[in-house]
Amino acid sequence: MTFKRIKIKINEGDSTDFIIILEEIVNRLIVNNDVAEIRVVRIKNWFDHKWLNYSGKGVTHSTETFHPDHVVLSDFWKERITVPPFNPNRVLSEIRYHRSATGNKTFEKSLHNWQRSSDNQNNRIGDKSENGLFIWYSSETDKNQQGSIMAYRVDKDDVETWYANFQNKDGWRVTKAKGINIDELKDLGK
Repeated sequence: MTFKRIKIKINEGDSTDFIIILEEIVNRLIVNNDVAEIRVVRIKNWFDHKWLNYSGKGVTHSTETFHPDHVVLSDFWKERITVPPFNPNRVLSEIRYHRSATGNKTFEKSLHNWQRSSDNQNNRIGDKSENGLFIWYSSETDKNQQGSIMAYRVDKDDVETWYANFQNKDGWRVTKAKGINIDELKDLGK
């Protein structure tokens, strides 16, 4: 789907005001970064900052027993940024946009598939686009009065990421930001 300005559908359970802020942020990021490919993913319910750059769980050996049969599951944040391993059951929609034809067949494939955790840890976001913007946002913002936005900007081998939490306290406001300055985020949402 090509576009001039992205319009994000307001679904049941979504706060209209939150979606308006999200749309403005996404459209300003597109213009500011001159991206060719954009993916917007709606996630079931709220998610927190731990998902930023999170690569999933993996098996490691216990450091307490040093026995080869004693393993534990550990969280991983890889140096090369991966697609956040949201359970596909939580992915309500994935919409792809193109500002220009890129011929990138990888971008057309779904980001969130059923796969082993080890596959999640090697599902690098940089392999999906050379000039892309990936946005994840939370649903149920009307009920929760809280919402999440997470952005990954891919520019060849460089990946920039950030997370923001919003709450509706007499109007929607940023209450937490990671990887981006809150004032910069406020400017994007105007």
